[in-house]
Amino acid sequence: MKSFILATLLGLTSLFATVYQVDTEKSLVTFKIHHAVVAKVEGKFNDFLGTYEYNDEFKYFSSFKGKAKIDSIDTDEPHRDKHLKEKLFESSLYPTMNLELISQDGSDFKANLTIKGITKAVDFQIGISPSNEKQFLLVGKIERKDFNLIFSDMAGMTVGNTVTINIMFTPKS
Repeated sequence: MKSFILATLLGLTSLFATVYQVDTEKSLVTFKIHHAVVAKVEGKFNDFLGTYEYNDEFKYFSSFKGKAKIDSIDTDEPHRDKHLKEKLFESSLYPTMNLELISQDGSDFKANLTIKGITKAVDFQIGISPSNEKQFLLVGKIERKDFNLIFSDMAGMTVGNTVTINIMFTPKS
């Protein structure tokens, strides 16, 4: 009986959800990975698009679909960016990285992440900006090897496997 009531309530929340487009000018996908044991490489994807359905009253996402264009990667080092695009991400074969909501339970946001044609469920924590309740932040971690993001054997010893991903997004006005 409890599961029926929960399913009914969740179904009703999607009835009152508003569909939003991600504001590409105010949204950002960033990442961090350890390099050479003590350093971190940080970067971003400058081209991120998405849509989502959100119920303001229940603070609940009934859908989310986002895509970052691989060729928009930016680590402030053009030579490294070229290598990442061409060799690591193989952007000519896999031009986008995609994210699609599976479920939300409070601040737990589970989504399918697809990189290089490989889809894995990833757990994110979702937060709402204290200064703008329409601005959201997803924070999650992936293991790069799970997505076949593999460097040569030598580089594998100096580049960490865990990548922190932050997705900050706000609706288009």
